[in-house]
Amino acid sequence: MSKALANLELRPASLDDAAMVADLETARNPDEPRDPAMFRFWWSASPPDEVFTRQIAVRDGVAHAYLYAAHAPWEKNEERFCIVRAAVHPQAWSESLLDSLLGTAESWLRAEGGAVAVARARQSFEGDLHVMSLRGYRGVRQARMWQLDLVAGKDRLLEGRERSRQRMADEGIVMVTLAEDADPDRLTKMYELHMAAEQDIPTTVPIQLMKYDEWHHLWFDNPGIRADRVWIAREGDAIVGLSAIEYPPVRGNPWTALTATSKAVRGRGIARALKYETVAQAITLGATRIGTTNDGENAPILRLNAEMGYTPAIPWLELHRELA
Repeated sequence: MSKALANLELRPASLDDAAMVADLETARNPDEPRDPAMFRFWWSASPPDEVFTRQIAVRDGVAHAYLYAAHAPWEKNEERFCIVRAAVHPQAWSESLLDSLLGTAESWLRAEGGAVAVARARQSFEGDLHVMSLRGYRGVRQARMWQLDLVAGKDRLLEGRERSRQRMADEGIVMVTLAEDADPDRLTKMYELHMAAEQDIPTTVPIQLMKYDEWHHLWFDNPGIRADRVWIAREGDAIVGLSAIEYPPVRGNPWTALTATSKAVRGRGIARALKYETVAQAITLGATRIGTTNDGENAPILRLNAEMGYTPAIPWLELHRELA
């Protein structure tokens, strides 16, 4: 352990530390404040069979450093991909401290038998990227970030919703919120749609299928999601699309949680219509902007974002390092 890291005394982090880490991440990226209630929820929503370590270094009530390393059970993860997150407060940041955090996480993962460390960093975090590059991390994917100005684009967006509503009526597609839908099987259908659509997302690290109970917790215990803000598209008895925006309850900007459609109905404007409904609802709720993130190779949704008036924001990079 380096002198820099030893001086900060890492200790195991609990759910009660989530708010401090949300503050740390907000300090690192103040244009996207992180919500403490959402952080606590996401920490609680890890897959039940995930193997992980979460550690924090606190001084004077402020989280100065944080690391998280995790992996799925190896029988579900043949390539032995592992997740690494390391963050240092701007007031404490140094190359040696971040390097030590990454080294600690990687040592833990090697002891677990991990093969590839997977990290993420905002493209503007030049110091972090430099340290990771020196440790052998190489970029493999890019997450495209977008922002939509709901004030400047209000009239255009509401007009777009009306056009999409007419098209859906002509197509025989019914759009309602989940709270308005009376189908007793609606949650099972929504789950099946989500799981199928998720497998179509371009990725390097395979996406593990969630069991229904995990999925239900992810959606309906989430403090940022409400059933009256989840929009679904129906064709007959089938749910063929869904879209929802996550609204942080304490601080931060609304972000699209998911937009998905069944493969059989793609190309009919259903995803566009659903996104317009969520955006129009956000305007009604008083939001001034919303964000969304998409894989850099997901061409259809990237085109849709551009058509709706989203503007590119600073992307996040996915970086890999061989641990052997």
